[in-house]
Amino acid sequence: MGFKSHPLLFITIKSKGNIKKIKFNRKSFEAIKNLNLISHEDYFKVHSDCLKQNIVPEIHYLYYGVYDEDDIKKTYVNSLFDLEFYRKNYSGDEDPILHYVSKGFFDNNLINQWDCNYINFLDGDLTEQFYKNQKLKIEEELKHNYYITDKKISIPYINSNEEFKTDKIRVGVFINDPFIDLAPCPYIRIHEPFSRLSDSGKYNFFVYGMDSFALMDIEEILKVKQFDIVVVQRILPFLDVLVDKCLQHGIKMVYETDDDLLGVEENSPSFEYVDRVRSSIEKYIDSCDIVTVTTPALAGKFPNKDVCIIRNYYVDSVFQIRDDIKEEGPITLGYYGTLTHTKDLLLIKNAIIKLKKLMKDDYGIDVRFEIIGGFNEGDEVDNSWFEVIDLPPNPMNFANFMSWLSKTVNWDIGVVPLENSNFNKGKSELKYIELSVLGIPGVYSDMEVYNSVVHEPYNGLLAKTEEEWINQIKKLILDKNLRKSIRNNAIDDVVENYSISNRIQKWDMIFNKLIN
Repeated sequence: MGFKSHPLLFITIKSKGNIKKIKFNRKSFEAIKNLNLISHEDYFKVHSDCLKQNIVPEIHYLYYGVYDEDDIKKTYVNSLFDLEFYRKNYSGDEDPILHYVSKGFFDNNLINQWDCNYINFLDGDLTEQFYKNQKLKIEEELKHNYYITDKKISIPYINSNEEFKTDKIRVGVFINDPFIDLAPCPYIRIHEPFSRLSDSGKYNFFVYGMDSFALMDIEEILKVKQFDIVVVQRILPFLDVLVDKCLQHGIKMVYETDDDLLGVEENSPSFEYVDRVRSSIEKYIDSCDIVTVTTPALAGKFPNKDVCIIRNYYVDSVFQIRDDIKEEGPITLGYYGTLTHTKDLLLIKNAIIKLKKLMKDDYGIDVRFEIIGGFNEGDEVDNSWFEVIDLPPNPMNFANFMSWLSKTVNWDIGVVPLENSNFNKGKSELKYIELSVLGIPGVYSDMEVYNSVVHEPYNGLLAKTEEEWINQIKKLILDKNLRKSIRNNAIDDVVENYSISNRIQKWDMIFNKLIN
């Protein structure tokens, strides 16, 4: 059979007696072999000469396969060893396999993006070690971490073939925003209450954001019952798959929304995207056990479902009630919002223009109007009637934006126009809550969303027509004591009625009801 079938003899001859080379290649051969890094069957398909010459694949790799392109190596190297990941993070121009078995293992290098140093030995099967230790890691995490956002835990968990059972209620949470960059909706409605509820020790929450979806094998999720309850907020690109899996395993489903997404008008910037997934949203809603919403008006959009109203609240972990209230300087009005509110702002354009002229001509008062965001991206807008405050970097990050907003705005009065549309009738009073905490008295559109919580002149003013907008803002400009009174009363109202604790209790009640 010749020396080629004898690995150590082959190494000795190829190394020409060089003790250092013999030692290096021998250790590399044994590690690659013991780890089962190379599939013999697949290696022979690429290197038929190896089979014909009866050379052991691990030996052949040391001298010949090592020069294969990574795309070729991927066909025969254990798929758990991510060649691209390893080369990018550690080995550079060196061969990833040789680098790992000779240096990387001893430096605690990881073999893929899910690895948490699961490989403990070079003389044991890599696959067995990886999955055994990954399982132990997940089990340990479940014992001590009740709000799991680490993708190295959550994604292997949802793709696992084996069910992980605990004495906790297991809740899978799906939000269509990157978890590392939470917008207001998922932050307020999902992250804040669930992270605090996890402190009770009764739950294991697994949070999946948009940044997780691309890393998940969607078709392979939930092969077993990994969750007792699933919560989906608003929209998800794989709702159909999730519904089918939940129904298959008897997982309870919750649909959480703060908007009437199925009622988005055709001229809305969001219509096209929502319309593409409309049937999937409808399927999930039809299949779910309960819907959670922000207001009674929105609850009415789901007449045939069990609906729980969980109103928005003051997020005290993100920004504090302001006590450095503006007392002097030019009168400044202000508005802030996402880049979807052109129609809302145009409602008050003429009122603002006329008001500024009126206050200057009749009272000698200069009035500024500042806008943050607001207008739809791409809209050509006449900005002669307002001043722009540039948005901060990454303005959709709720925690960062509200902290920045609190330090930036110096307004006497906030204005909150809202178009009277069917979609907007489902909106919540979040702007009232936020302006109150910012210490800014507001004038709000006279719609149910605001007239159900603003009791003028106690905690704010309401306006519907152009004349009303002018008169209400004028009233606040001329009456400093009224501004102060509204500000104080609004703060008292928010502190008393918009605490997160009640919202947490409602979620606790919902989850227990579903399980019991």
